[in-house]
Amino acid sequence: MLLYPFKIKINKLIISSLLFFTCLMHSNQEVDINSPEGWGMAFMTSAGLNLGQSPPSSGDDIGTFSISAELSSIPHLTREQQKIGFGGFKDEDLNKSPVFGKLRANIVLPLDFNAEISWTPPFKIDDSKPDDIWGAAISKSLVNNDRFGLGLRLFMLRGGAIASVTCSKDVIEYEPYTPKNTSGCIDKSKDKLQMDHEGAELFISFNAPSNVHPWISLASINIDTSVEIDALLKTGRENLIVRSDGSLKTYSIGINYDFDENRALSFASSYTPLDVERPRNTSGNDNFWNLRVGIIIKF
Repeated sequence: MLLYPFKIKINKLIISSLLFFTCLMHSNQEVDINSPEGWGMAFMTSAGLNLGQSPPSSGDDIGTFSISAELSSIPHLTREQQKIGFGGFKDEDLNKSPVFGKLRANIVLPLDFNAEISWTPPFKIDDSKPDDIWGAAISKSLVNNDRFGLGLRLFMLRGGAIASVTCSKDVIEYEPYTPKNTSGCIDKSKDKLQMDHEGAELFISFNAPSNVHPWISLASINIDTSVEIDALLKTGRENLIVRSDGSLKTYSIGINYDFDENRALSFASSYTPLDVERPRNTSGNDNFWNLRVGIIIKF
C-alpha cells in the first residue's frame, strides 16, 4: 500500500513525458539562419538559386525567343556538416543529388527588357525529387557599349524538394535506437524542403570582338525556407515544421561562348558565404560553391 502513491506519481510522470514528446513531434519551430538547421536549409536553397545564366541581352529584336538548359553542381558534405538535427547533434542525410538542373524560356520585350520563366523537371535521384519548382525573372540592360555592359535582373523562385533526410534508406537498415539509428526510424521519411526566395542580381559584362563574353555578377537574396518533417519512428510519426529566413549574398563569374548568332554555351561559378554556429567547430568550410554549365538557343 505504501508503494501505491509512488506508482501513481511514476505513471503521471510517464504520461506527462509522453504528452510532452507528442507535442514536440507535432510542433513548429523557428530557427536562426546561422543555426545548424538554418544553415542546412540555406545551403540547400543556395543550390537552387534562380541566378542568371548570362547578362541581360541588349539590341535583340522585340519578340526574340530563347530556351536554355543549365546544370549546376551540389557540393558533397562531410559527416560533421550533416549534423544539423537537434541543434547540431543529430546526423541528417543531406548528400542526395549531386546536381541541380533547370530549363528556361526567355522573351525580349520593348525597351530592352527580358522576361524569363524557369522550371526544374521532377527527376528522382537517390530518394530526392524536385517538387513543383518554378522561377520567374525580369531583366534589363542598363548600359552597353564597345567596352562593357551593365545589367540588372530581378528574380524569384517558389517550390522545393522531397527527400528522405531524417530517415534515409541507410539508416532504417539498423535497429531503432542504436548508434546508427538514434531517432528510431522504421521507414524512409518524406521530408519536404521549401526553397522560396527572391532577389536582385547586378551584372557587369566585358565586350570584345570575339565569341567569348566574360561577366561577373553580385546577387542579394532574401530566403524564406522551411522543412516539413514526415518520419515514421518506432514511437510514432514525427510531424514537425522548421522554418528559417534571412538574406544571402552570392558572387558569380562566368563566360559565354557563341557558336553562332543563335547558339551559345555558358560556364559559370557561384559562391555564397554562409555562417553557422555549431556545438563543435570541426566541419571546415561551410560556404556554398558550385559550377554551372548550360546551353542557350535563340529562335
